[in-house]
Amino acid sequence: MNRSRSKKVVFRLEQDADGYPPATTESVWANEVGEGRYQLDNIPFFTREATLGDVVHARAEDGELVFAGIARRSSNSLIRVVYFDPTDPQDVRDELEKLGCATEWMEDFDLIAVNVPDSVPLADVQKALEAGSTAGRWDYEEAILRG
Repeated sequence: MNRSRSKKVVFRLEQDADGYPPATTESVWANEVGEGRYQLDNIPFFTREATLGDVVHARAEDGELVFAGIARRSSNSLIRVVYFDPTDPQDVRDELEKLGCATEWMEDFDLIAVNVPDSVPLADVQKALEAGSTAGRWDYEEAILRG
């Protein structure tokens, strides 16, 4: 990915009573595709509004590009995994990547963002995630399901 031509699109986040997510904004790398539209180029950790491959509208606000809506949805699904000790996050990522998913890791929050492309059977991913959850290795959230 060529970050020199990428921009960050900022998503405003609403925190719940427990203060989750742990930030009020999240910035996601995106490539400009024209007319105020940007295609997301990394897997979001907290927003529930868009995911990898989505084309979004963004407007300039206080020197930032701020998410303003979806222009075109991708066929990707977004799942988040919070892993528990003594689970090795690389083992979780390897397991998901063997299924055909892409992952990104945020060590500070023991969090893995998972992109499930439409070429990967969502049921297979859900089965693997449920097995790990039942075993107490992690919990997961199905943030955006498509396909």
